[in-house]
Amino acid sequence: MNRTPSSKPPTIAQPCQAGVEALGQAVWGQGYRRVALVGASKNAGKTTALNALSAAAAQHGERVGLVSIGVDGEAYDAWLDIPKPLVRIEKGALVITSQQVVAEAGRLLSVVGPAGFASALGPTVVARARAPGGVQLCGVPHREHLIRAVLALEAAGADRVLVDGAYHRQAAAHADVAEAVVVAVGAILGETPDQVAERAAITLTALATPGLEGPADGWHELFGALTDARLAEIPSSCLGFLVEGPSRVLLTARGRAELERRGLRVVARRPVPLVAIASNPHRPGGQDDGARELQDAIARVLSRHGLRPPPIVDVVQGAVWQPPL
Repeated sequence: MNRTPSSKPPTIAQPCQAGVEALGQAVWGQGYRRVALVGASKNAGKTTALNALSAAAAQHGERVGLVSIGVDGEAYDAWLDIPKPLVRIEKGALVITSQQVVAEAGRLLSVVGPAGFASALGPTVVARARAPGGVQLCGVPHREHLIRAVLALEAAGADRVLVDGAYHRQAAAHADVAEAVVVAVGAILGETPDQVAERAAITLTALATPGLEGPADGWHELFGALTDARLAEIPSSCLGFLVEGPSRVLLTARGRAELERRGLRVVARRPVPLVAIASNPHRPGGQDDGARELQDAIARVLSRHGLRPPPIVDVVQGAVWQPPL
């Protein structure tokens, strides 16, 4: 698509210090070292949340490692042709990216060593930032490679690892990859805060799947993904489904409604807790939602599904919704 040249580059919102501190406290403050970020849609604000978490760790003197399931850090969104925030890194940060990206980055990045697998942009390396700047992350689509990437970043000296997920891909929220997950919810999902929250609910409820408490007796255990088609498998005497982890819950909104209509639950042997939600009230090409209105709508929807909402943070405006004590 051809763009009309502009003498003034588009303004892209950046995390404010209050937002950085709030999201950092909700995530790093709980002691997690490997965290996945997943978007409930395209342009949900995931990269902005990633930058906030990266900055929060760096401000505490910790070295951050970054890896992405999809290609991230491009100047423009390939679907909507709107400007995207760059992936921001501080001096000393570590990234998994392609040899091609390192070559094009000039003196910004130096190679630490090979990562040992191919990506969407070619052979990959572990690279270190020589200075602050913006970087492109290559896509690491296979879970086994993602696991290797996380281990490589830690071996190279990363204190905290951020795994950037991809739209419609929940592989980052796997216990072998991450210890916790953050979901970005953007106003682009709907025309009102309530509609946005309803449409985000399918991602939020899947990734908020709680862990199994007690014995597995009474649960129908699945060794693959929980889809709408598998709802008919469960005997009427069961409590619900036992899955390996939240990344295995692939129900549609209709499937989730059927599950709840029957009074069934889903629990995980290896949960990856949903520790925070990054809310983004900006609606490209339309009227923005109010920060508080969107956060309240998200909290209401999760509560209606029987889940306790985690902290909900707008990292740009610094607005925070805290769960009641």
